[in-house]
Amino acid sequence: MRQAIALLEGAFNEATAFDPTQSRRTFRLHMSDIGEGRFLPDLMSALSRAAPGVRLETVSLPTAELTQALTNGHVDFAFGFLPNLLGAGLARAQLLQDKYCVLLRHGHPFLSKQISPEALLDHLRDLEFVAVRSHTDTLRILQWLQLEDQIRLTTEHFTVLPSIVRATDLAVVMPRAIAMGFDAGYAVVEPALPLQDFSVSLHWAKRLEAETAHQWLRGLILQTFTQG
Repeated sequence: MRQAIALLEGAFNEATAFDPTQSRRTFRLHMSDIGEGRFLPDLMSALSRAAPGVRLETVSLPTAELTQALTNGHVDFAFGFLPNLLGAGLARAQLLQDKYCVLLRHGHPFLSKQISPEALLDHLRDLEFVAVRSHTDTLRILQWLQLEDQIRLTTEHFTVLPSIVRATDLAVVMPRAIAMGFDAGYAVVEPALPLQDFSVSLHWAKRLEAETAHQWLRGLILQTFTQG
């Protein structure tokens, strides 16, 4: 039965050629708010050149719902560090590697202290933090370091963090690649955090990977974010 279904799907895919220059298809992508900031500008730029009529919609689903959403085609691709996204019918490809760091405002009193790189981790107790409820890995790092009592603000969204950090003495644990993209009003501190290194991957359902439109967008995403 599975072989027959696969043959039918293959025949259907061959019969429905995808022309990106003419298509007005809408693809749905799972991304966090950090992921939107990191990937959407370059992806939309690439789409505007290769497929000006193609549309994207982003959603942010709990991991428990995401496997089913990918499998049934409700979501075409998922971007992110998703180690708990499990399923025999799923595939993934690494897009980038990153690490967590601590972001402070430029001129923060912590920066004037003479602290060796080896001692930075121990001195994080001198800081107070803002955390994002939806980004559980950064919360887990603070819990691992027993710094929960140092959290003075918990927000729902990542996008507000830069303005909060700039206006206060609060610190935030966040991906280094994002932090390094901020302007000169910020400083990055890199202690040896637990759970520091992570990889961001593209995830999809294997049963859809031969579908021509799906195959085309997957290739564009990988070309855009894995070059070099």
